[in-house]
Amino acid sequence: MSEAQTIKDRVNRQIAREIEISRKRMGEEEWKLHGTWVTENIVAAAKIWIMRALREGSL
Repeated sequence: MSEAQTIKDRVNRQIAREIEISRKRMGEEEWKLHGTWVTENIVAAAKIWIMRALREGSL
């Protein structure tokens, strides 16, 4: 597996974990109302983290 694929897999696992944590904490009713924007926020934050980590050379 390439290094890029390894990083992509790691980030996707982190995103999935954060989504599941948020969903559990919010409950199903709130998740139905807010899940889309929460997911978008988690993904946006992950992209920011990736870019920062790449610039700093920590990935």
